[in-house]
Formats: sequence, structure tokens, C-alpha cells
Amino acid sequence: MALISVMSAKGAPGATTTSMLLANLWPAPSILADADPLGGDVALKLPGEHGPLDLNQGLMSLLPAARRGLEPQTVVAHAQTALGGQQVLAGLPGPEQAVAAAPLWPSLAQAFARVPGIDVFADIGQVNARSTHLAMVERSAALLCVYRPSAWSVIHTRRRLESLEDQLRDRQVRVGIVCVATTAQSRDVAAAAAGVAQGLPWVSDYGVVARDDATVAMYEGGEVFRPERSLLVRSGHTLARRLYADLGGAVAAPDPAAVADDVRARSRRGRRRAS
Repeated sequence: MALISVMSAKGAPGATTTSMLLANLWPAPSILADADPLGGDVALKLPGEHGPLDLNQGLMSLLPAARRGLEPQTVVAHAQTALGGQQVLAGLPGPEQAVAAAPLWPSLAQAFARVPGIDVFADIGQVNARSTHLAMVERSAALLCVYRPSAWSVIHTRRRLESLEDQLRDRQVRVGIVCVATTAQSRDVAAAAAGVAQGLPWVSDYGVVARDDATVAMYEGGEVFRPERSLLVRSGHTLARRLYADLGGAVAAPDPAAVADDVRARSRRGRRRAS
């Protein structure tokens, strides 16, 4: 179906949390792919149904297939199930594997964009016009750039999008920005979004994902009381629904209460098994 990539320009504004949130709340079947060439930590954050996720099952196990020509349906066989039911492709263990993976990103991106019946959310880390994994951007149906409502984050995000304009403007990639902000920063978001997108008519403002550190614990197997009421899940629900509609979806995003209850229930079962 579609590849939706989530990136940042600099620092750690919350792209990983945003990609996990969207994959979890998406109204269609989804796979969460950790696609940062410098190595990712999604598989470390998310516990599996029967213990830790296998760090070597995901991108590492897909690389040999990508060298031979990767069929889209093969991607599903390399995904693992995290607590809560989310399908996950573990990322590269570290930057040491970046050289080996560099020529294979076009094959990986093409396969991710064509997985039958499943949308792939890729956490692609930081991207620039010379990134080895630029094919992930070019093959995406949508690219979300995550930033914070601070002056330096706005400046870096705008400059990065400007540098990627040649790769994005004339392609059929829906480009959006997402601000991760606390409640106290809410009045700064509109000005920050304008600062990023002004003069870039091909960039859409997708609003805010709440910075809610307490609720993020549910993506690490932690106990969170009534996560469906949290600002994080509610803001993620709004983002997922809008993006899904913009990509041609015809149904509403799922009830975040049902998603959160499933995550919480599976987490409890996982802790009982571990004990």
C-alpha cells in the first residue's frame, strides 16, 4: 500500500514517538519500520509478545534479500509482533552497518511502498539531500518532518526542507510538518509552523503531537492509567485521522480508547509471563 516516512532535521524532537503513535492508531494494517541508517532503538523500546524483540530480525535480515531483489510480500515475513499487536521491523544495530546498507535503500524503499494490504511507517531519522537513504523520502506517499516550537528547531527544519525541495516539490510526496509541544508551548505552535512553512506551498501543517513523557511509557511496556485520555493519544488520533483522509482513506481512524486498552492489557500479560 503506502510508505509514510517520519523524519527530523536535527536533534531528537520526537520523530520516533510520532512514528510509533501513528502506526499504532492507523485505521489500516501497518508495519513500523526502524529505518535510520545510523541505527535505531524502536526494537529496544517496544517489548515483544514473548520477550525482547530480536534485533537481527528486520532490516538486518532483509538486507540479503534486498541484494537479490526484494519482493514486497517478503517484508511481512521479517516483521515481529510487539506487545499490543504492532508489527515491527527492527532497525540496523548501529552505524557500522550503514555502509553495507547504503546501496540497498532504493530496493528497501520500493518494497516498503508496495507491501500488499499494509501501510509502512518508517522512522528514518535525520535526512539531508546527500543521505544514503534518500530513496525512502522519494518513494514515500507522505513525509512528515517533526520539530519543536523553538527558534533553533524552526530554523533547522525550514533549512532542511528547503535543501530537500528538489527531491520533494515535483514528486507525488505529501510533505507535512508536525510540532511536538507541551501544553505550555501551545501558543507558540502557530508562529512556529508559519516560520517553517512560509514560502513553501508544498508543505502542509499537520498540527501538534503532545509532548507527554508520562504516556510515552506505554510504548515501552510501562503501566499508564487511562492512556486513551492522554494528550498524546488524543493528539495522535487527530493526526492519524487527518493524514489517513489526505492519503485517500475512506474510514475514520480507530477509537484511541480501544487501541490504548489493547496495549495496556497485553503489557500486563507480558509482565505476568516475565514474573
